[in-house]
Amino acid sequence: MQIDQLKPNVIVTGSIFSEPVQVLIIIPMGASVKLIGQGLNTNQVHQLILNPSQVAQLQATPDKEPFDGDSLHFRLGVEALRLGLAYEYDPFFALAIARVDPLPHQLEAVYNYFLKQPRIRFLLADDPGAGKTIMAGLLLKELKVRGLVKRTLIITPANLTFQWQRELKEKFREEFEVVRGDVLRANYGSNPWKEKHQVVTSVSWVSRIEDAKDSLLRSNWDLVIVDEAHKMSAHSSDRKTLAYKLGEELSKHTDHYLLMTATPHKGDPKNFCLFLELLDRDVYGDVKSLEEAMLRNSAPFYLRRTKEALVTFPEPETGIVKKLFTNRKVETIDFQIDADEFDFYDDLTTYVDDQSIKASTDDSARGRALGFTMAMLQRRFASSVYAVRRSLERMRDKRQRILEDPKAYRQEQINKKIPEDFDELTEEEQQKILGDLEGVVASIDPIALKQEILQLNKLIIQAKNLEEREIESKLVRLKEVITQKGIFQDKNMRLLIFTEHKDTLDYLVGKLRDWKLSVTQIHGGMKIGDRDTPNTRIYSEREFREDCQVLVATEAAGEGINLQFCWFLINYDIPWNPVRLEQRMGRIHRYGQDKDCLIFNFVSTNTREGRVLWKLFERIRAIEVDLDPERTGKVFNVLGDIFPANQLERMIRDMYAHNLTEDVIKNRIVEQVDTDRFRRISDSALEGLAKRELNLAPIVGKAAEAKERRLVPEVIEDFFIQAAPIAGIHPKENAKGQKVYRIGRVPRTLWAIGDRLESRFGKLGHEYKKITFDKNILTNDATLE
Repeated sequence: MQIDQLKPNVIVTGSIFSEPVQVLIIIPMGASVKLIGQGLNTNQVHQLILNPSQVAQLQATPDKEPFDGDSLHFRLGVEALRLGLAYEYDPFFALAIARVDPLPHQLEAVYNYFLKQPRIRFLLADDPGAGKTIMAGLLLKELKVRGLVKRTLIITPANLTFQWQRELKEKFREEFEVVRGDVLRANYGSNPWKEKHQVVTSVSWVSRIEDAKDSLLRSNWDLVIVDEAHKMSAHSSDRKTLAYKLGEELSKHTDHYLLMTATPHKGDPKNFCLFLELLDRDVYGDVKSLEEAMLRNSAPFYLRRTKEALVTFPEPETGIVKKLFTNRKVETIDFQIDADEFDFYDDLTTYVDDQSIKASTDDSARGRALGFTMAMLQRRFASSVYAVRRSLERMRDKRQRILEDPKAYRQEQINKKIPEDFDELTEEEQQKILGDLEGVVASIDPIALKQEILQLNKLIIQAKNLEEREIESKLVRLKEVITQKGIFQDKNMRLLIFTEHKDTLDYLVGKLRDWKLSVTQIHGGMKIGDRDTPNTRIYSEREFREDCQVLVATEAAGEGINLQFCWFLINYDIPWNPVRLEQRMGRIHRYGQDKDCLIFNFVSTNTREGRVLWKLFERIRAIEVDLDPERTGKVFNVLGDIFPANQLERMIRDMYAHNLTEDVIKNRIVEQVDTDRFRRISDSALEGLAKRELNLAPIVGKAAEAKERRLVPEVIEDFFIQAAPIAGIHPKENAKGQKVYRIGRVPRTLWAIGDRLESRFGKLGHEYKKITFDKNILTNDATLE
């Protein structure tokens, strides 16, 4: 171009500039000219002195817009804008970009309740198994695609952090990082809460550790989701728990706040109002407002649907609506230990009682730790002779080391104690603490220690003799039960066996393999891994589904592992925290299970601990007959509120210390696990506001509308195939008509764009092997993206 063509408002391009520049001022300077202009991409002001040869290299926009542009580029540009606004037109847009097939109640919650609020402050209290993770994921995608959410924090119990991380990645392609103590220490001098935009963390850890809470509360979030939110409830306004205080502070640090729990209400309206104040201090300031909501059977910020209300979409051909949950039958399998086993049990109980009495007189951390260890010994006996023998051996060896170096032992005990949130910790952390506690002794007097070592040696010899004779009553009963149920005849039948202890798991795996069954395992020492990495949890899950008849698992299989292809579960030993039973049963009794579930609880009826557990199950059975004849599991859902998690263990420890008798404990169970108490909770605000029927008509209508309005896969596929080569991507179809494409590496020029759009659309991968645009094709090949 010529110098006289340079005029204000003309847009020039060329190698001299890094971007198109709009001319602002032209100043003649002899044969040259000074150009002052503004970059269109960066708004940066450019000032250059150009000679005629440099000006000649520039290109300028014409005075009038020509119509000789690339028509394909123009069409693709308009199409890109149209696709970017698809969420305005499609009422269920997030479903098009997520690997989920949502149910009516999930769509109702997200689209009829959450998204209709300009500022989401909501309590979702559906029965367990309703798929609250799916609802949270759909909400997250809808808010992100609208550009309303960039920073998201998810707070869960420690044992559920992986489940959240896994489901959000697999179903919504959302990468969340788990932040715990190791991450905080690794980022010394910086604040990971501020630097990471999508985080999962543990409620017990972050509320209890001051550094974690302080650094968290120096950050702000667009969306905070709290799972098992009842753990944030407080007893009264002047007795607020650490978790409740954390919930209050988080409420001030976020716009959108979603609390999720199946049991938010314990039958106390004042307590429930205090819990709802986490969402809004004004709406439920007193009990009267809650009572008014009950009269209307409707409450702002609150939604609960019972299992009766959870159904599928009508079948297209028949119009039949099916219940979402099958029934489950829970039976107690009783057995009695034989004479030789009983002699060992009697000697072990004498040792445990003796040590427990000593522990009860020591009101220090050491005394409490010793009492805990003795209870653990009895639990291990209830699990297997092998498990208790391994513990006895470790205890003996540690006492031998104390004899050799008592000074080093004293130093070790200074900070040793049982954390208050022991039940919240992961299995691996619990096992480490239990291993440490096996070294706690009542006295370091050499004579007392030698006497105790003699006792332990005698018990170890008894246990070994029992193992060598292979007459363990519980194992014999296991073989009888699984033989009756046909596990040896039907190679396609699947059996899940839960145990509390890794030692018992090893023992059972060996025995089951001796019985010629194919077996895999999951325990807390295994990494999460993936479906292609052997000796990891996800690999074992796949192995159980595809190849193995039996999965033997510790509580680690209750954490993010989905086993609804199995309908038969045996609790080989019973956790003394009854709430964990529901978590175990929830691995198989969940959405996707198409058979009624059968659960067997193994309990010895001629030991003190076994008789106590038998009484507890007897009471639960009686209440189920009255309140839950269809056996949907709702009695177990509220059992933790009636019978606190660690109460049973505390009472049994008191029994060992001779502070309580077996009869007193059983009487307390009868008093507490009472039909009237369960009914009172059922009639409380929690159930009074619950919806027992789902109005399917509007949801079905809206789903049909969404199907009409949605972006069909063919439209997006067509756009991508035409636009990809312009961006440097060259997709190749695997085979004609398969609708599966090979992509390969993504050009570096797109990485920066991916980073800029990550907060809305998720992370852009640097390589894609095989992709498809139709979600139906994914069901046949899980390796596709």
